[in-house]
Amino acid sequence: MFFERGIRISPRSIILVVTDFICVVASIILSSAIRLSPREGWAYVIEHIPSLGGSCLIFLIVFYAGGLYESQALKRKGGSFYLPLITTAISLVIIILVFYARFRLHIGRGILLLAALFILLSVWAVRGLYRVAIGRGLLSKRTLIVGEGPEAVDVLQLLASTAEAGYKIFGIVSCTKSRPGEFLEGVPVLGHMNRLREFADVYSIETIVVAASIAREHALFRLLRPLRYSGVEILDYAALHEELAQEIPLDHIDDEWLMNAAMNSSVIHIRKIKRVMDTTVAMAGLLLLAPFSLLAAVLIRLDSPGPVLFRQRRAGLDCEPYTLFKFRTMRQDAEAVSGAVWADKYDSRVTRIGRFLRKWRIDEIPQLINVLRGEMSLVGPRPERPEFIDTLAEAIPFYKERLLVPPGITGWAQVKYPYAASIEASRRKLQYDLYYIKHMSLFLDCLILLRTFKTIIVGLKHIDAEELEEQASGRLIALPSADKAEGVKTA
Repeated sequence: MFFERGIRISPRSIILVVTDFICVVASIILSSAIRLSPREGWAYVIEHIPSLGGSCLIFLIVFYAGGLYESQALKRKGGSFYLPLITTAISLVIIILVFYARFRLHIGRGILLLAALFILLSVWAVRGLYRVAIGRGLLSKRTLIVGEGPEAVDVLQLLASTAEAGYKIFGIVSCTKSRPGEFLEGVPVLGHMNRLREFADVYSIETIVVAASIAREHALFRLLRPLRYSGVEILDYAALHEELAQEIPLDHIDDEWLMNAAMNSSVIHIRKIKRVMDTTVAMAGLLLLAPFSLLAAVLIRLDSPGPVLFRQRRAGLDCEPYTLFKFRTMRQDAEAVSGAVWADKYDSRVTRIGRFLRKWRIDEIPQLINVLRGEMSLVGPRPERPEFIDTLAEAIPFYKERLLVPPGITGWAQVKYPYAASIEASRRKLQYDLYYIKHMSLFLDCLILLRTFKTIIVGLKHIDAEELEEQASGRLIALPSADKAEGVKTA
């Protein structure tokens, strides 16, 4: 790990958040002026700053939880109006519940509804302008690639797949004898790396991406150090992939990389703090969700014979087995004939009430008991069944790294890649788990919890899962999914 990159928030995301904040504030001021008068509207805003400030915060939190700042949402033209509409409506409902539950009208209803309309239109327009700006290369970092052959192509393809990340490539600098004027994936080869400083000055380069095979070349280090001191950002493929995809590319890391990541990780410092947060939230969650749990238990008993709770052995911290609790969502004999298999979206073994519980993630509530017992955390890699660990570890390098931290009810892999019903999908999820382990922090945990709510708020998780399964069908080696197989229980 020679070119390290810590977790960071994209400047473009910061611009979007700040712009959304300005839109929300401006919409509230404008609606107050229209409903009252410019003078009275401004006085109203000053008088109700706490309530209006809280409303702004609620809008921004729901926008994040709803996925308005995710690259996929920013790229989708068709869904560009749908997401702002849904998240604005959800924000409006939450504000009404928060400020009107005490039967004191802190915000005028007419002002609030008019402001919501302005917010919806402005947020939608901002994302349209954002796509236009990115398409025209604005806010892009001037970039050179150092490398050649397939590895340089990997870098080019990664940047092409994430065009919204804002890297404008001016050319490729070769490490061997090259012919200036040649093209690689449509990008010109400028010349040999001995002229790297010259190319960087001519094109006012801000970022240099180094292909993996030459990242350890001492001759290259001598050329890169002066550029780094002059303010040029230096990345290798692993660091670039980590930034853009927010996952760790397994094919480009080794034990040395993992050791460096462990040395720079804050996991040791936050474990105790996480435990306090886990216990507090789990206790509060069990109390607040008790009515839903009771209703779910009654409906499960009425819907199909069998126990209310489903128990299954899972591998916890350091591969120590424990019993995981969930509300039963399948028939009691779900795998009596088929054996351990994973469930699809329309699996006939799922009961009527079970399908509802899965959709709204109510079946996960009993796992708060596992959190209280210290067997799980709120956020972490999803626990796997012990009988699959060795098989997956043989097929996937560094798979057991995910067992070095407590498993979680939700996690970075869950919000980025919903289902893992094959070795290849498990490999992909491990890349996200390694990213989480490296960057573990309370801030990241809070972001993951917010993004988990997107499943309930906008219901995108099932859609994304379908697309991923279609891409994987016919070419992946299948394994039963621990989160979907309920029939086989281990003692």
